[in-house]
Amino acid sequence: MSIKTTLKLTALSTLAALAFTSHAQAEGKLTVYCSVQNVVCEKVTQAFSKKYNVDAQFVRNSTGVVLGKIKAEKENPQADFWFGGTIEPHLQAAELGLLESYRSPLQKDIMPQFKSLMDQRGNFTSVIYLMELGIGVNTKKLKELNIPTPKCYADLIKPEYKGYIQYPDPRVSGTGYSLISTFSTLWGEEKAFDYLKKLEPNLMQHTKTGLASNYLANGTVAIDLGFMLVYPREKKNGAPVEGILPCEGVGYSLGGASIIKGARNLDNAKLFMDFVLSKEAQEIPWKESDSYQLPTNIHAEPAPGFLPASKLKLVDIDFMKFGTDQEGKRLTQRWVSEVLLEGKSPKE
Repeated sequence: MSIKTTLKLTALSTLAALAFTSHAQAEGKLTVYCSVQNVVCEKVTQAFSKKYNVDAQFVRNSTGVVLGKIKAEKENPQADFWFGGTIEPHLQAAELGLLESYRSPLQKDIMPQFKSLMDQRGNFTSVIYLMELGIGVNTKKLKELNIPTPKCYADLIKPEYKGYIQYPDPRVSGTGYSLISTFSTLWGEEKAFDYLKKLEPNLMQHTKTGLASNYLANGTVAIDLGFMLVYPREKKNGAPVEGILPCEGVGYSLGGASIIKGARNLDNAKLFMDFVLSKEAQEIPWKESDSYQLPTNIHAEPAPGFLPASKLKLVDIDFMKFGTDQEGKRLTQRWVSEVLLEGKSPKE
């Protein structure tokens, strides 16, 4: 081998080593808007920081609030990445031109059920987890009230439940909007809103987030409409809480992850996208945070005792329809005008 060839090979080896080191030992900063539980935000960003030597900080807000912030900060983005929260607002942000284009190579590991969605919108948003919608109940409170445990959504409009239920406000909570899209899919939009109008007088309060299970745990309310992932944590902490999959079918929402348009730390944002799509990151919530969203990476395991998302009988949600900005505004405004304002408005 000639000296010239040897020098070329040495130079190429050095460049390859430097490229690998740059990827494995990234540095700099990353600011994340986070719409999952605070402890999950903390654990995931900490794991990323440790693995890639990046100073990653997060700000926790509900999905609707984060979308509002991204809109308001369009000309001067204050964060690089949006982690978690229901996917519909992520899709709305993409439609409004608020997200950076990046298709992670790890999208190949997302459950095949969502391939069509990723084919259409995966250049802006990735699916990172699945959350089943259900009915949370405080069994002790129901026993004290001498009222039966509901098994179906239809049960909740019965008079015996009046004043004992909480529902997340879809103006600020992605969970509340996911319930509207689920009911509309199950029954059609008109019957869904008829149901919501009948449900409204039975509510004690609207919550600002679908993760407000503390009110259920302490008995402020007896019944919560929200995501199943929060109820096992409350039960593990000693609260008399159970989660029920409604008899009508398993509605659900997908969790989204997106890079914000104009991200100041774009390379680290892309690296973070790859990270949150990985098996490692998707097992952090249940392993370290008592949070039980289901992984969508086909190689990741759910928490013990939980069925994988692929085993559930899921309602066929049209995320392309419900994820448009126009549809989101229309349905939310309809809820405000026909349900909130016309019904008995509970204490906010």
